[in-house]
Parts: sequence; structure tokens; C-alpha cells
Amino acid sequence: MNVSRLLLGVFGIIVAATFYVAADDYPRAAAEMPVIYAVAVALLSLAMVLDELVFKRRRLAAREAGGSDMASGSSATSTGGANEPSMRDASPQRAAPAAADKDEATSTGGKRWLAVVAIFALAVAYVLTLQTLGYIFATALFMALALGVIGTVRWPFAVIGSAVLIAMICLVFIGFLGLPIPLLPAFV
Repeated sequence: MNVSRLLLGVFGIIVAATFYVAADDYPRAAAEMPVIYAVAVALLSLAMVLDELVFKRRRLAAREAGGSDMASGSSATSTGGANEPSMRDASPQRAAPAAADKDEATSTGGKRWLAVVAIFALAVAYVLTLQTLGYIFATALFMALALGVIGTVRWPFAVIGSAVLIAMICLVFIGFLGLPIPLLPAFV
């Protein structure tokens, strides 16, 4: 069972419930969108939790049942055939790359956690500077820094995607819902 996915699913359900309850205080027109998102996030999070608790156990049991058949089949054909590992594969030279792979995986895992912490810190800074810098500048800065930390998106795509996202959110919250959003910095 992947505990991280399980915790993420539970966290999603809690966040969705929070948004659903908070939407009661909004005007009727403004409450529709958060409720829709809250229900969607809750359903997806519930599916993630169920996947981890129920379906992963079934897949694991099926894999173990299939693995025991393979193990008994390979022991019956231990005549030194093509599928039999050679003594050369069990040599000490073969173990050294496995240790290097483990070290690389550990450093990659550390880099991922560092990226998660950095993006969380950026999100906190984004929320704190939203009123001062305004929505457009704060969001553009946050997205540029977050995408730079992640490093998996090409910059032309990131710029176009960010511009479209910022424009769509402005359109939805200002145009359709009529909610006041500080678009420009407070000092302008």
C-alpha cells in the first residue's frame, strides 16, 4: 500500500469538505463554482483512497498468486536452460551497480522532497503576497518559480499556459462570478 497516495486522498477529502462548508458563506452565484470543485475533488480523492485500500490489495494478492506459480515452474526446470541465471550474474561486480542505483534513487528521492518543500514555501509566499503584488504579478511569479523548481515543462509552453490560466481565472472570477480580485499591485 502506498501511504503517500492514501494520505493525499484523505487530505483531498478534508480540503474538499472545507471548501464545501466555506461556500455556504458566499453569495449564491459565487458559491456554485467552489461547490462543483469541492465535489469533484472529494470524488477523485475518495477514488484514490478506495484504490489504495481495496483495489491494491486485490492486485497484490493476484500478483502473489501469479508469482508463486512462476516460482514453482522455474524450480521444476532448473536444468541450466536459457532462463536460468548464470553464476556470472551473482558476482561481486554485478552487486556494485545495484548499490549505485540505490544511492541514485535515494538522492533522487531527496531532490523530490526538496522540490515539494520548495513549492510549498512558494505557495505560502504566494498567498502572503497576493494582496500586495496583485493577482496577475503574484500568480505569474509563483508559476514561473514553481515551474522552474519542477523543471519538466518547456518555457514556451509554460509561458503560454500560464497566460491562458491567468486570463481564464480572471474571466471566471471577475466576469462570471463578479468577485473582486486585486489584479494589480497595491502600490500602483
